[in-house]
Amino acid sequence: MRYIQLGLEASIPLLGFFFWDWSLYFILLFYFIDLFAAEVIMHLKSRKIVDYSSTNEGRKKWVMRGAFSLSLLLLGVFIIHLSMLYIQEGIVFSDEVIAFWNYEDMGIKQGYLFVPLVLLLSYQQYRMEFLMPARYRKLSIVEVWRPHIQALVIIAGFAIFCLGVSFFFVFPEIVFVLGIVVFTVTYKLKLAD
Repeated sequence: MRYIQLGLEASIPLLGFFFWDWSLYFILLFYFIDLFAAEVIMHLKSRKIVDYSSTNEGRKKWVMRGAFSLSLLLLGVFIIHLSMLYIQEGIVFSDEVIAFWNYEDMGIKQGYLFVPLVLLLSYQQYRMEFLMPARYRKLSIVEVWRPHIQALVIIAGFAIFCLGVSFFFVFPEIVFVLGIVVFTVTYKLKLAD
């Protein structure tokens, strides 16, 4: 089941790029929404752990890791935006976001459908993988946040690498799209082990 999910996650940006004329930034917006949904879910997990354990120490760790995680997320998004200025010359981010939100498929603007769908799917995954097996009883705040923060560090590092490369070489967008897809699938496979 996990491999099917990863295959679908990888195929959507590739299909979008090759068949629906999505730009690199358009695809990155999908990933940004997913990252922000994951950030929200981490706080739901932390709240459940803290409520179950009823310790002030857990609450302090939650606040510290949550602030660090949000800082890393914002740093990564900022660096990606800087990189996009070099990769796609003349990009206007506000126009791209509006185009993303208003993109229509089957007569429905995706912003109104996609964002709630991502949030709902993230919440359902949280319920199935965290609440139902009562993982909040066994895991600490540190154990829950560690893989999430590691992923954000890797994303920020990858963004810095892309920014550095984009100073010297302008690769076609497909190189970045393939790099993002391969990188994401590889990381999620490693995380699942």
